[in-house]
Amino acid sequence: MNDDFELGGATLKNRLLLGTGKFSSHRLMEEAIRRSGVQLVTVALRRIDFDSREENVLQFVPPGCILMSNTSGARNAQEAVRIARIARAAGAGNWVKIEVIADHRYLLPDNYETIKATEILAGEGFVVLPYMNPDLMVARQLMAAGAAAVMPLGAPIGTNRGLQTKAMIQILIDEIYSHYCRRRYRQTFAGG
Repeated sequence: MNDDFELGGATLKNRLLLGTGKFSSHRLMEEAIRRSGVQLVTVALRRIDFDSREENVLQFVPPGCILMSNTSGARNAQEAVRIARIARAAGAGNWVKIEVIADHRYLLPDNYETIKATEILAGEGFVVLPYMNPDLMVARQLMAAGAAAVMPLGAPIGTNRGLQTKAMIQILIDEIYSHYCRRRYRQTFAGG
């Protein structure tokens, strides 16, 4: 069975996305990427040193993986846009995970600022995957702003509590996916 996944103009055979943080070593991260078959790897710009000749996280991301920078550390849309532009100019490509977090206690995404950053960056040709609180109206606004997909919060960052927002995420899946299917159906059978 062909279970390829189309995202941002790329065909992915593996639906797992993997971040480069939280590994005890770059070698362990590289092994996890290789063994899992991950094709899309996220990395915070602050962890990349494009000029370093010493050990650098990018040396351990296997060739052929799509590198998706994230805007970790951004507190508003303006900072997120700046980080994404710097990452692209530095050679990290045009895939970006938007993270706008102004709340330092719970580290919850700022949906309003995330929508603003998504609209700007999608308009500049970025493949944008925004990290957001699972809210159906916000997800719809992000998709209308040009997001390739949304990445809803499963639980507050770093809590290790597993999936805490399952019911809200299911609503997003049901509504966003069904809207996508209806649109694809109309395009396929209506010729446009």
